[in-house]
Amino acid sequence: MNKKVTLKDIAIMQSGIYMKTDSQGEVRYLQVKDVNSENKLDYTQIATVINTGINDKHWLKNGDLLFAAKGGSNYCIQYEGTERSTIASSSFIIIRPVISNILPEFLCCFLNTSSILGMLKNAAVGTGIQVIPQSVMGEIQLDIPSIEVQRLVVEMDRLRKEGECIRSEIDILKQSLQDQLLMDSLK
Repeated sequence: MNKKVTLKDIAIMQSGIYMKTDSQGEVRYLQVKDVNSENKLDYTQIATVINTGINDKHWLKNGDLLFAAKGGSNYCIQYEGTERSTIASSSFIIIRPVISNILPEFLCCFLNTSSILGMLKNAAVGTGIQVIPQSVMGEIQLDIPSIEVQRLVVEMDRLRKEGECIRSEIDILKQSLQDQLLMDSLK
């Protein structure tokens, strides 16, 4: 039986940083708008900022998790990029696992479960823009399964998402076929 741990026991957590964007900047600045509908980072329109002495702790590392903690849409994504080229905005809580027996992609799947997201949404504060406090996230408890089980969970999640995409494509094709049949019948 695994012992329950809290997120703050297995990861360093910190807020992203607020900076003014600048088209002349050399540092990529990830914002919520850079996440597409499949919860993947879209680098095509990413803003930049000028490095005015950005603290080392703010540079994203490959495998860091970004949790969108502000606003009505909360989710976790994994950063897969180069170090010392990208920082995250203050809309994100950066979660950096510090133990070797947890896969970042597993932790990301765990944080994206409806039960965890629902619990976090209920703990959000603020009257205008809802914000999930980092302290609340740090208290999330989980059991850490074996690496093999973590890999299986991650693969199941990938296959589920792939299935959703395929179903969506099928629905679009069905609608297109129906529209075409309707149009042909009116000729």
